[in-house]
Amino acid sequence: MLRHHQPDQTLSRPPASRRPPGFLYRFLKVPRQSDSYIPQSSSAMWLLNTDSLTLEFFVPSRVPDYVILSHRWCAQGAEECTFDDMTWATVLSETSPVRKKEGFSKVQGACRLAARDGYAWIWIDSCCIDKSSSAELQESINSMWNYYAQSNICYVYMADVPNSEVGWGESFHRSEWFTRGWTLQELLAPTCVEFYTEDWAPIGTKFERHKEIAEITRIDPDILVRTQDIDLFSAAQRLSWAAHRKVTREEDEAYSLLGLFDVNMPLLYGEGREKAFIRLQEAIYNSTADHTLFLFRYSAHQDDQPLLADSPTRFCERQDCTSCVADVVQCLPSNERYTDFIASTRWYHQAHEQIMTTVTSLRNEISTTLLLLDYHVVADKLKFFDEHDRQSLVRVTHVVVLNHALEKYENGALCLLLRRGPSLEAFRRIKAFPAYLPHLGDFASVMQKTKILICPGPGTLGQNNCANTIFSVADSFLVQTWSAKGGITHSILPVPGQQNTDFEVQTDVRTRNYKNPNLAAAVSCLIVDPSDSSSVFSVRLICTDKTWSIREVSETKEGKRPRKKRVVLPSTGFADR
Repeated sequence: MLRHHQPDQTLSRPPASRRPPGFLYRFLKVPRQSDSYIPQSSSAMWLLNTDSLTLEFFVPSRVPDYVILSHRWCAQGAEECTFDDMTWATVLSETSPVRKKEGFSKVQGACRLAARDGYAWIWIDSCCIDKSSSAELQESINSMWNYYAQSNICYVYMADVPNSEVGWGESFHRSEWFTRGWTLQELLAPTCVEFYTEDWAPIGTKFERHKEIAEITRIDPDILVRTQDIDLFSAAQRLSWAAHRKVTREEDEAYSLLGLFDVNMPLLYGEGREKAFIRLQEAIYNSTADHTLFLFRYSAHQDDQPLLADSPTRFCERQDCTSCVADVVQCLPSNERYTDFIASTRWYHQAHEQIMTTVTSLRNEISTTLLLLDYHVVADKLKFFDEHDRQSLVRVTHVVVLNHALEKYENGALCLLLRRGPSLEAFRRIKAFPAYLPHLGDFASVMQKTKILICPGPGTLGQNNCANTIFSVADSFLVQTWSAKGGITHSILPVPGQQNTDFEVQTDVRTRNYKNPNLAAAVSCLIVDPSDSSSVFSVRLICTDKTWSIREVSETKEGKRPRKKRVVLPSTGFADR
């Protein structure tokens, strides 16, 4: 039968004057079960014995009481004590090479503290995960939130706070522990969190210092003192807590947030920051259908916007953040906070719709089912955060009704503005701020759940080396929408004075990121006759050897039945005009 290793008598409890703040509260709140094993963790885990410094493996039903260490890793990862170090080396020997590592003093100090508090087992991320096993690494990262949540105490070791005297001042606020990606869940998941300085002097608990911590991290203090459940906060607000947090491996920017949203996903180190974060948002959306994921504050796209952000930093809510406003586009008014967005009653009752993403260096497409309205139906009822956005409305064809509303218009809904692409199958999200409908009751009968594909507009900021071409359309017709593809960067702009008829295409025809330098660039547009709005012409143009030609012209008509497409000019060969 498994038993606790009793701590050495030389590591007995310190006198009350040396015990950490919150000592009595901790033991009243989380009583120690010293004589029996109780099921705590839903995952198997390795634990380090605080007396012998040896690792032992526990299955979920036999995990004992344990404490956990949260710390900032050494600048050089090689200086941390690893799983292999604690498994194969004779750690207790004074001549052991493990003891010479910089990280050993943290392990030793944490074990001594745990033993003084009466705990025989501790979990430390640097040495309690066998990283040589990809399966174990993946299970551990997906279970990390539970490891911290089910610990009796979480010790936070702040190596950059030299002593308790300065620990009650600015040094606590400036600690790098508050800037790391993984420490966010280490702060939020455990019930009892205690902070210690470089020399293991106590400097308070999460409960005692929750107001300071809330100011440092911008996390709602109600979460820190457990008077509010994390699930009551929107996905966007939770992502804002992770803005600008640093990680060693870029994919960990997303992986460190798995527990915060109670989702699991495969770990693919090497996939890159953006792909990992898109997959995280996909997992969150498929679990919650939380539309605030679409309400990121900043974007690297200068024209049409993607549906999902490329980093948690895009949700940053710091109004004084200079790094966010540099070289990016603002997608949400700075005076609107995520706390002003509330979940509508529809969200609680609707079925969770799935989202599918395709993100590569050439494609960023997202398909899902959303409530869609024709723009002309709500045009006179739609309100805007910024009246300048009305200048973009010539391009709007549809409105997406989100499942969140502004608190002051709880019977309404926030909306995204879309334009339908020439193919009639894909949509683009225009750059304007989200709009809102103060009341939805008038539109309940015309809202339709529609499966749509949303593609972002042109590439990221900083476009250059573009070839410009101007297309003209007869005055008796209007260009409804247009799009371009084929270059790594491209954009389409209306010609001044001829906004509804002429447009200028700027595209990098050289296609510098493609192996084939002669790869064609293409433009598609929808042309309508104002006198007969039921008829829409779809025109595809293609550029080869710097010469533009019409590839295909087709006509679609709206009648009692769905649109029917008739090819006027087939795509079997190029046309001169």
